Amino acid sequence: MRLPRRLFRFLVSFLLIGFIVTTAAAAYVYHYGQADHAAAADVIIILGGGTLADGSPSPATTRRVEHAVALYRKGLAPFLICTGGYTQQHPKSEGRACADLAHQKGVPTPAILMEEISTSTEENAIEAQKVMAVHGFKTALLVTDNFHMLRAEMLFHRQGISVILSPAQVTAGPLEAWRAVADTYREVGAFGWYAIKTALGLPNTSTRF
Repeated sequence: MRLPRRLFRFLVSFLLIGFIVTTAAAAYVYHYGQADHAAAADVIIILGGGTLADGSPSPATTRRVEHAVALYRKGLAPFLICTGGYTQQHPKSEGRACADLAHQKGVPTPAILMEEISTSTEENAIEAQKVMAVHGFKTALLVTDNFHMLRAEMLFHRQGISVILSPAQVTAGPLEAWRAVADTYREVGAFGWYAIKTALGLPNTSTRF
C-alpha cells in the first residue's frame, strides 16, 4: 500500500527537521563540554562510567579516574568521591572500581570517598550531595566525559551543588570520532527522556542515563 503523496512529503519533512534539530542539539552538547574550568575545590567528583564483566573499570571509568587523579596530584582538591552502583551482574560497583583504580594510581585510601547506590547520572548527583553534606564540602570539581558535561552540570545544580567542570579528555585526549558521535546523540536522547519524565512527574530515573 502506497502512502498518499502529501502524507509522504509530510513524513519526509518531519524526519528531516527532526534530524536537523537533533544534530544541532548534539553539536551544542558536544561543544559545551570541551572547555576545561579546573580550579580548586573541596572535592573531586568522578561520575561512574561502567565496569567490565570481571569487575574491572570500563574504558570510560578508567579515563575519568585518571583525569581525576591528575587533578588531585595538582592539589586542586584533597578528596575524591567515586560514584556509581552495580551494573548488571558485575562483581564490583562503579564506585568501588573507581576507588580501587584511584588507589592503584597513588591516591591514599583516606582521601577516597565512595557511594555505591546510584544507577544514573541523576542519582549520581543525589547520592554525591549526601556524601558532600556529611563531610561539609561546599564546592566540587566534576569529572566526566565531555559529551556528558552539560547534562551532568544541570542535574548537579538541581541538587544545589555548584560544580566546576573538567572533562576527562583533557588527560585522555579526544574520543574516537564514532564514539563521540554515538555518545553525544545518546545524550540528546537522555535530555529528551529527562524532559518527558519531569513533565509527567515520574520519580528519579534508574536507567543507565
